[in-house]
Amino acid sequence: MAGSRIPASVGARVLIGVILTGTLSVLDSTLVVPLLTTIGAQFDGGSTVSWLVAGYLLTSTVTIPLWGRWLDLRGERDVMWTALAVFLVGTVVSMTAPSLEILILGRLVQGVGAGGLVPVGQAILAGRCTSAERARLQIYYNVSYGVAAGLGPLIGGALVSVSWRWAFALILPVIVLAGVLLLGKLHEKPRVAESRHFDGVGSALMISGLTLLLLGIERGWGLALVSGIVLIALLVWHSLRRKQGLVPASLLKSRTIVSAVFVALIIGFVQFAMLTYLPLLSQESAPDVNSGIVVIPLTVLWMTLGAFTGILALRVGTKLLAVLSVVLAAAAAGSVVVSTSYPSLLLSSVCIGAAAGLVLIPVLLLCQHAAPDEDVGAATSFMVLMRNFGGAAGAAVVAVLLTDSGVGLAFGVLAVVALLALIPALFLPSPRAERQLLSMRDNEHHG
Repeated sequence: MAGSRIPASVGARVLIGVILTGTLSVLDSTLVVPLLTTIGAQFDGGSTVSWLVAGYLLTSTVTIPLWGRWLDLRGERDVMWTALAVFLVGTVVSMTAPSLEILILGRLVQGVGAGGLVPVGQAILAGRCTSAERARLQIYYNVSYGVAAGLGPLIGGALVSVSWRWAFALILPVIVLAGVLLLGKLHEKPRVAESRHFDGVGSALMISGLTLLLLGIERGWGLALVSGIVLIALLVWHSLRRKQGLVPASLLKSRTIVSAVFVALIIGFVQFAMLTYLPLLSQESAPDVNSGIVVIPLTVLWMTLGAFTGILALRVGTKLLAVLSVVLAAAAAGSVVVSTSYPSLLLSSVCIGAAAGLVLIPVLLLCQHAAPDEDVGAATSFMVLMRNFGGAAGAAVVAVLLTDSGVGLAFGVLAVVALLALIPALFLPSPRAERQLLSMRDNEHHG
């Protein structure tokens, strides 16, 4: 990592510390999965053990916008230290849990902390860099996350013969190292006026609405689903009427930001459904082959392409990359509809990995560029939230369709959903308009 390529406004310590905080979230979500059977057997947990993953996903998703908005209101230091502290407490509780109930509680607390680590870290860098610098720093981010995503399941699998508690113990030194690197390097003062207040009503609507939506989709609870939709509609109405809301009106009124967020939501929907169910289909199609191999192209392309597409978007525009991503995502689902043979599954993995790698980083950067300076944290968390929510919803919807209707309909629906992303993609700014936006923001940054 050449020091000359790290902006002086960021510095090597901040960059490495922020990347480590994001890596913590990736490791924590992947280390535990191979250990679920072992944990369930020890505590005789049955299906309840699934809440070690579902609970973490729920709390880490619904709290994302709260952390991002708090960053806008209070500055870097308070928010990052609080997120690290909450994550540390959850990790210690999980590591020492005497029962499955306490372990689930620890995972819920970990999820709350993890909900702040990635968006807050991304927003810290966004607030200190020009558009070109942000794009370049994504190389470090994606390489680190790719390594963590690959090592997590391997380490977790190795711990099956030792103790599941080590999955949490191994995270502790990473938390400490991140804290040491960031010590004294984060901005203390709020970046906005003290008169701005936290949006309690919006927070309640967001948390309850998203929780009910996820539970309604995952569990098939119609009343929860309808209630969640109503609460999210109320949140939008509330946010448009309140200038300083949890989701600022400036974001909801920006065609660029809304379009970018919906592209990320739909691609996340297809991507995580594929990531979850391609191994299952692989096991049925080629039982003698390690089922995890089929998603390697997905993961590798997602991470490697994502490391460079932020820079590529500066040259060809995010709109073109978004349209290409939509076509590839639809092709990925269509490949499974046509055939569930192993070669077809590998082709699907390649297509959806390329789709995610091409667009997810560019739309995130575009959101940060299009947001007012005082709302960069909210814009970052809004994007991460909707991408993650799309992923959770996609996995849940495909699970229901596979059970009720089979592979053809399930992945046919995925293909149709992917094509729907063409609508928001076409509303993204043209390459020329995007370059003008970036130039304007860079001038403001230097000014």
